[in-house]
Order: sequence, then structure tokens, then C-alpha cells
Amino acid sequence: MNKSLSTFVIVGVLLIALAWAVGGHEISDYTPYYFQRILGKSAKVENRGQVFKVEVARSDRAKAKGLSNRKKLPREKGMLFVFDKPGIYEFWMKDMLVPLDIVWINGSKIVDISRSVSPPAKNAEPPKVQPKSPVQYVLEVYAGAASSWQIGDSVDITFDKWF
Repeated sequence: MNKSLSTFVIVGVLLIALAWAVGGHEISDYTPYYFQRILGKSAKVENRGQVFKVEVARSDRAKAKGLSNRKKLPREKGMLFVFDKPGIYEFWMKDMLVPLDIVWINGSKIVDISRSVSPPAKNAEPPKVQPKSPVQYVLEVYAGAASSWQIGDSVDITFDKWF
């Protein structure tokens, strides 16, 4: 790699890290997965031989935005919402454009699954869902992607590190 290109790449990575450090924690819909890994905003969720590479929503802002306004969601992608302590958290489908499976996880166990939750009809109140028992993690994936998963299954969540 020539010197100017490597300098450009290093400066780009440093600018992304600086933006993250000063509060730009939200990951754009278009941020490539490898940048999400560098920023520590991604994870892998595994169960029954399926692996989902997911964005991680930890801040209130990221949780409120979630996957809204996304025109598509690949079957192997999704979003993992992380909460400080287990609780009954209500999710709604405001501004959602694709149907979702919502997997409710406490510790490493699936405690509930809301399957094929549809986006709201035009001018209708968005659907709201919540688990039957407290959860610390909520996984949103494309509807049907978690069809083989069952309540009581163990889930392996691996958070990506900085390098």
C-alpha cells in the first residue's frame, strides 16, 4: 500500500474513533460491519447453528431508533438491545418497514419470542410487544429468521472488542 493511501486510511479510522469518543455512538444504517467491530458496537448471537451479526444498541437514543426506517434487513443481521438490568421492556414498531422476530433473552436463555411482528399499517397505531418475564437482552431479526428457536434455548452472545 502506498504511503498516501495508508495515511488516508489511518486518518479515516482516527476520525471515526474521535466521533465515537465525543458522543457519536450511534451507528448509521450504512456503516460497514468491520467499522462497527472497530467501534465495539457489534456482536454475534448464536443458537441452533444460526449466527447473527448484529448491531448493539446500548444508549437510550440507539434503543429508541432501533431498526426503524430500514427498507431491508438481511436474514443474518439484526440488532441487540442491551439493558443494565433485567426488566419488562415494551417495544413498538414505530417507523418500521420490515416485519421482525423479537427474541427476549435473560442471561443466556430465551424467555419469550414475539414472532412475525408486522410493521404498522399506514396511519395506524404501531404494534407494541413485551416479554412475559424480565429480560436483559432483546434481539430483533427479520421475521422468520428465528423460526427454529424455542423458549428455553441457550443463546451465545459474543460482543466484539476493539481489535
